[in-house]
Amino acid sequence: MNFKKLLYVLPLFLAIAVSPNISFANHESPTVFVKNMIDECLGILKSDESKDIQKEKILNLIKISFDFSSITENLLTGLKVNDKDKSALADLFPHLLEMRYGIFIKSANNLSVEYIGHKLFFFNFEAVVHTRMKISSHDIALDYKLHHVDGKWKIRDLEADSVSLVGNYKAQINRILTRMSFPDFIKYLEEIVGKKTDTTNGQQS
Repeated sequence: MNFKKLLYVLPLFLAIAVSPNISFANHESPTVFVKNMIDECLGILKSDESKDIQKEKILNLIKISFDFSSITENLLTGLKVNDKDKSALADLFPHLLEMRYGIFIKSANNLSVEYIGHKLFFFNFEAVVHTRMKISSHDIALDYKLHHVDGKWKIRDLEADSVSLVGNYKAQINRILTRMSFPDFIKYLEEIVGKKTDTTNGQQS
C-alpha cells in the first residue's frame, strides 16, 4: 500500500480502534440475537395471557428488535415525503409487520426453527442470519438482515424465500402512490391496522 492510500485508510481504522462506542468483543452474536427474539415471541404466544396482551407484548418486541427509522428511509428512497408523514409511517409499520410476520409465528405449537448460521459484513457492523421455519407442511427460508446501531443489533429487513419484505412493501407503496397522495396513503394504512385491531378484539370477522 502506498503512502497516499495509507493516509486515506488510516483514519478509518483509528476511529474504529479508539471509539468508545465500538467494541467488537461486546457484540452479541447476530444468530443469538435472532434466536432470543424468536424464543421470546414464542414464549409470549404460548402463554396463558389474553390475545390483547400477547399482541401488545409482540408489538413491543418488534419495536425494539427492528430499526424502523432505517426501514422507513429505505421504503421512501426517491420520494418527497415530509418528516411528519415519515414518522407516521414508522409508527404504523410495526403493526403492519406484526400482521405479515404473524403468518410465521401464530402457530407457535407447530413451529420449528433451524438456525443455519450467519455471515458478517462491513467490519462486523452488518449481518445476515439464515434460518428455516417449518410450520406443518410449509418450509420457509427466512433470512434476517441486521446492522449494529447504538451498541445493539437491529433488524433492517426480512427475506422469506429470497423475497425482501422491505422491497415488497416499497414496490407496493410506489404503485399505490400513483393513485393517491401520501397523506391519503397513511389514512389507508391506519384503516388496515384498525381492521386488524378490530379483528383481534373480536369485533370483526
